[in-house]
Amino acid sequence: MDLFSRNIDDINNLNRQLAQKRKIVALLNRSEKELTIPGICKKVKLSVPTGTKLINELISDKIIIDSGKKETDNGRRPVLYKVDPEYAYSIGLVIQLKGISISIFNMEMNEVYSNSDENFVLENSIACLENVVGIIRQAVENSKIEPKRILGMGIGITGRVNARTGYSYNYFNFLDGSLVDFFSDKFDFPVYVDNDTHVLGLAEQYFGKARNIQNAFVLNLSRGMGLAIISNGEIIGGEQGFAGEFGHIQLGDSNRLCLCGKRGCLGTEVGGHALEQNFQEHIEQGETSLLTTNKNLSEIKYQDILKAASEGDALSISLTHNIGFKLGKALGNMINLLNPGIIIIGGGFTLARDILTDSVKSGMTHTTLSLPLRNCELMFSSTEDATIKGAGAIVFNQLQLL
Repeated sequence: MDLFSRNIDDINNLNRQLAQKRKIVALLNRSEKELTIPGICKKVKLSVPTGTKLINELISDKIIIDSGKKETDNGRRPVLYKVDPEYAYSIGLVIQLKGISISIFNMEMNEVYSNSDENFVLENSIACLENVVGIIRQAVENSKIEPKRILGMGIGITGRVNARTGYSYNYFNFLDGSLVDFFSDKFDFPVYVDNDTHVLGLAEQYFGKARNIQNAFVLNLSRGMGLAIISNGEIIGGEQGFAGEFGHIQLGDSNRLCLCGKRGCLGTEVGGHALEQNFQEHIEQGETSLLTTNKNLSEIKYQDILKAASEGDALSISLTHNIGFKLGKALGNMINLLNPGIIIIGGGFTLARDILTDSVKSGMTHTTLSLPLRNCELMFSSTEDATIKGAGAIVFNQLQLL
């Protein structure tokens, strides 16, 4: 065997060992959490001698640590091992029309650092983009985490995004390359980008109510509205990653002009922006609300209206109920089309879940066929800060560690 062939064999052997180590780390990080060496070997289908050698190397590299002894009825108690949660980290970044959030997560997806700016306004400008870069750099510096321990950054941004190519088409679309290319040039770790609603769907898949669910809708209902469609266990991206633009389906009755330039989009009647417009119109027509006693009309945001509704304000309740009914009618059409098992509503409107539940269900009964409706459960997200957690999970998902 010549030198070249021996080198090829060495490379193949090294790649095989790296793949086996990745399986061990993924097993401990994703499902089992703590196992003995024989238990690890059995799960990843390695001989005990080979597995022990690889595990010892992972221990030497401080990736795996001793987590105590396994309880047994008798005899010697074997050592349990787990992934060191502080060995590596991921960054989650969520960029919305109004507001930006950044968090850093350890290997167990526990948040070790977070910051947000509700005064941030998303603009399609180089100045805004450089501001985002500064926010990321400040977060890494403030976290005191060694940059070499950051495995990557996941970004969820509003608008149309192609996760495969890394292009953002509504914001920061003036770049010569993709948004991923831009951030990859700025930082020494991999960067992944997706639409914020798809990121919310990922969070529900891994940490929320869509776990082990094959067919589900995850609705991101905040200032705008988007839909993550989970079909056969996968989030549907579509040809360019634009699937789920639920707010632009022409199921509304309004003649309001949508941000997309068209009229009749559902998003002009359902969502936070629509709720603010509806509230303003009713107040101008002479109706009253407790909200206007403490704030100027121009200062009232949709979150204020939802909070007022939950506290008993009659106008806020009526407007929120009306939005829920329209949403339910639109969802009914989607249920007929795709037959999901559950619908999870996340985003800012979870503040009004008690009011929305009945109104959405009422709307759904008007348009949904009885059989698919009977087998579709409506629920609200219980995953705290779900979107930012989904952004952080993108990194571990890409590395097959979740």
